[in-house]
Amino acid sequence: MPGVLIALALAAAFGTGLASCATRPTRGQLAVEYYNLATAYSELEDWDAASRYYRRTLAYDSRHRRARFNLARAEIERGASREALEILTRLQAEDPDNLLIAQFIGYAYYRAGELESARGVFEDLRREAPYDERIVENLAMVYAAEGALESAAELLTAAAEQTDDPVPFLMRAAELSYEREDRETAVRYSERILREADDVAVAAAELGGIAWEHADYESMRRWYELVLEEDTDNPDALFGHAAALLLAEEREEGIAGLELAIEAGFEDQERLQKLLDDENLVDAEALREELKEMGFCRLPL
Repeated sequence: MPGVLIALALAAAFGTGLASCATRPTRGQLAVEYYNLATAYSELEDWDAASRYYRRTLAYDSRHRRARFNLARAEIERGASREALEILTRLQAEDPDNLLIAQFIGYAYYRAGELESARGVFEDLRREAPYDERIVENLAMVYAAEGALESAAELLTAAAEQTDDPVPFLMRAAELSYEREDRETAVRYSERILREADDVAVAAAELGGIAWEHADYESMRRWYELVLEEDTDNPDALFGHAAALLLAEEREEGIAGLELAIEAGFEDQERLQKLLDDENLVDAEALREELKEMGFCRLPL
């Protein structure tokens, strides 16, 4: 894994640097080395290690703002949202106009389950920046967590009407419509996304994944067919189309589609496993054996 190699390389450089220096490294040098290690672990999403090394950075340079901010993020991701809030609150006192710090305070409240506080933060931020994509999406996320799915969808669609790039807002609105079990509205949003998108194939591929998550196999098939109109040999789209056929119990066409996908270079073991684990797939074990018999041994099944 490249991320692992990065972390190991940094660790080796750290050790070598200390061994080869004739003089003791300065506190500033140590802070830089630990910060680099922490950042490498963040890229690996090893949040415990990232937190540990950001704290070591701050032991040598307590005013390192990036380390303080990144430590807060690591604490949120490892489930220590209260600790993150303490760090972020101090940072905000030093830089009260920083919207990113404020957004992470809202996110920390959200992850801590303090939805009312999170909503208050994001509603205040929205008044300052009404069409900021991250702020609107985070507020919609909080509304959805509170069970106000309709309010969340209305917020997103209103923002979509006021921006030059409505696609991100409409994409989330489509997901929320599925969560509300309103497939008709989800499809309507999806069709608008495809009219608005700069790259139809990319948008259709994302919509295919959303449709799969909500067992809308008819739309899933339709969106992947759009991708294949642009790129007939796209292995991911070939697989998505085949999966839609199999999940809709069109087995013969689906098997043929899987063969085309793997011949085109499809190698995503996680997506293949997702298909085999899908509760709506009829006779997954038979499909597993059929794949092996067809020679798809290079994908561990």
